[in-house]
Amino acid sequence: MASQLAGKWFDVVVIGSGIGGLVAALTAARAGQSVAVLEAAKQFGGYINPFRRGKYRFDPGLHYIGECGPGQLLTRVLQSVDLADTIRFRELNPEGFERIVFPGYEITMPRGAENYRDKLIKDFPHEKQGIDEFFELLRQFRAAMKVIQKVDGLPAAIDAVPHVPFLLKYGRATYADLLNPIIKDPLLRAVLSAQSGDYGLPPRRASALIGLGLIDHYIRGAYFPVGGSGAMRDALVQAITKHGGLMLRNTPVEKILLDNGSVKGVRTAAGEEVQTRTVISNADAAHTYRTLVGEQHLPFLLKRRVVKNRLSVASICVFLGTNLDLTQCGMTDANIWVYPTTDLDRFYEPIYKGQIPDLDFFFLSSPSLKDPGHALPGCDTVELVTLAPFEPFAKWEGGKSMKRGDEYETFKQSLFDRYTKAAERFIPKLREHVKVSEVSTPVTNITYATAPRGAIYGPEVTPDQIGPFRFGIKGAFDGLFFCGAAVHGGGVVPAAISGMQAGKRAAQWALQTRPIRGNVPVPQSA
Repeated sequence: MASQLAGKWFDVVVIGSGIGGLVAALTAARAGQSVAVLEAAKQFGGYINPFRRGKYRFDPGLHYIGECGPGQLLTRVLQSVDLADTIRFRELNPEGFERIVFPGYEITMPRGAENYRDKLIKDFPHEKQGIDEFFELLRQFRAAMKVIQKVDGLPAAIDAVPHVPFLLKYGRATYADLLNPIIKDPLLRAVLSAQSGDYGLPPRRASALIGLGLIDHYIRGAYFPVGGSGAMRDALVQAITKHGGLMLRNTPVEKILLDNGSVKGVRTAAGEEVQTRTVISNADAAHTYRTLVGEQHLPFLLKRRVVKNRLSVASICVFLGTNLDLTQCGMTDANIWVYPTTDLDRFYEPIYKGQIPDLDFFFLSSPSLKDPGHALPGCDTVELVTLAPFEPFAKWEGGKSMKRGDEYETFKQSLFDRYTKAAERFIPKLREHVKVSEVSTPVTNITYATAPRGAIYGPEVTPDQIGPFRFGIKGAFDGLFFCGAAVHGGGVVPAAISGMQAGKRAAQWALQTRPIRGNVPVPQSA
């Protein structure tokens, strides 16, 4: 490791290799910059790092993705790094890729706003006016986002003027502020909030724009990568290497080094100092400022913002390999959202008190049914995810994987028993046919994704922590840039977009500030 870093100059150093960091590194490398990616964990990929148990493959952090169709956001990101033909996607059932289950009621979400609207009106005819208003707001949201993404000069700013009233009204509103005046039926409100598990907040806390944005993200279809999350990760890693990038695992960064308010390098935990004037952090932004930069270097307002920054919830995941034929059990490639109550705000309350809810909420899906061409015959997989606070697991934060002791293993076994039993509502006799299993907890997220407190979505997406109130691509110090969940929010597509943006801006900065000896840029090995 020392020989690969010692005394070398890199135009861009990327800290962390989640989807945002990988896209950022590839974007900078394709722009002609020398790039090093330093990953603290044993494997690249963060939440898109898959794992295997025997014949079974699991995708812990990727369950479905939106915006993968022609001309859509993720497609454009992949086109920008010449991987649109390499990373391919399979569309989930357009007739119903989300199965939303409440006590006594169930609905599937199809592709197409009109299709979903018509379904809801059929089930809630007394709410037709409110449903129409909701989908009109969804249309306005989409129109506003298209313009905002293009704002770069006076003509685009003029185009944004018609959307100002919408943004002023809902920019600082909660999702409940948006829903409650137009939807009176509590069940319908719950249905329109059911995908809140994708950002981990109840309606009274979540930003109105995030609530709309999540539905808008999937309304044109849901997809799963062919070959799973590992295919995405491997394609990006191979492309970075092909363009001369250096990829290092087991290389945690200890400090970002500054000189008069500008980046001058990084120091790894092993003591290696790497020269660079450009760093892209795919690590949590607050952690980057507090620990890697150091609070002593932070201006007062930034320090206060870092201290007040609130992280998202964590997760408990149960991974199961079974010899059951899941299609014979009634499973499809659709996700199943299961809620014990229509009062989502009340359901979340224990989590904010540091407690695992007594009632079972979970997200159930089967990667082997979403990607059938890459599962071995008779080797179906099931993944169950539920939201959880960090506090019940805090005592094991510093422990090593597989070595956290009997109490931890007993706790995990109780979680396995609880949630596999709950899953049998949809997959009868599942427990009798489990061949391999794993349970991950918030401390697992820390170990394998270096996620502070096991947070799965970065900072919370409350009204005071979105848009201009979130951490931006450009950091507070010259040469420091950010990508990942801290920028646009959690999820593959927001992280990938931030990676593309950070990679472009970092490459421009690196080109401007590359050291010169005479008229010749300093080479990578200098």
